[in-house]
Amino acid sequence: MNRRFFMQTVLTAAFAASMPARALLLPKSSAFIVAVYPGTGAAEASTYMFKEAVSPMSEAIAKGIGKKVYMESYRSLALVRSMVANNPADALLVPPVIAVHAMQHGYQPLVRIRDMASGVLIKIKGQTVARIGMTEPDSWLGAMGANLVTKHKLATPSMLEIVKTQDAVVYLLQQKAVQAAVLRTERANKLIATGEYEIWQPLVKTPDLTLLIHDKLAAHYAESTRQAMLTLPANAIEALQAVIHVPIKQFVPARKEDYAELSAIVSH
Repeated sequence: MNRRFFMQTVLTAAFAASMPARALLLPKSSAFIVAVYPGTGAAEASTYMFKEAVSPMSEAIAKGIGKKVYMESYRSLALVRSMVANNPADALLVPPVIAVHAMQHGYQPLVRIRDMASGVLIKIKGQTVARIGMTEPDSWLGAMGANLVTKHKLATPSMLEIVKTQDAVVYLLQQKAVQAAVLRTERANKLIATGEYEIWQPLVKTPDLTLLIHDKLAAHYAESTRQAMLTLPANAIEALQAVIHVPIKQFVPARKEDYAELSAIVSH
């Protein structure tokens, strides 16, 4: 199949429910499109739940920039990567690896959540590690986990068991199908607390969930969007947390330089 035709088909299907999304990057458009990847942890959230959860944030940005704001949910890392490469959104709220990808395709970071992304490689106590479970390479855990394993020569590529979600990683670990796993710190700590698991290696901390804007719109909307996010009321953050899979306390300013280490790891 012709690649361009395929991409057009995929993107058309993704935006079918959103008429404003096709008015992308038009300065005179009344709509400002924000693409959101809520994470695999929010996979069961309905479209209605998503719209309700992002509504206060949408309203805050709309008030700041003077445009109607539409937020569109993406549940696939592969799809959101393709979307970013084709620039069909004015702004993005995405996890760190996708944020780095976006910076290579005409987007710049505005704000990120305050707490850095952190994770750990844990293993079952007293067992030889023959397989390591982790999520796909486009995820932060997958990228950082693969880098850690390679850097410290902990395993060969054939020893890695790649799955879609942290839940799946935990399941494999509990079933002893893998003897080690890469998990977010919060998930890892719960398992370590049982006494059955121990820390093997910590992952390097990096910026986490990030809001970016396309360079073409930055001169007009970057600062007002940034200020809207920095002053986002508590109820808006609480609502957003209902469909975002990482803890959010507040948003802080972000710069491209903050992502240099992650970018080097992802590009390696």
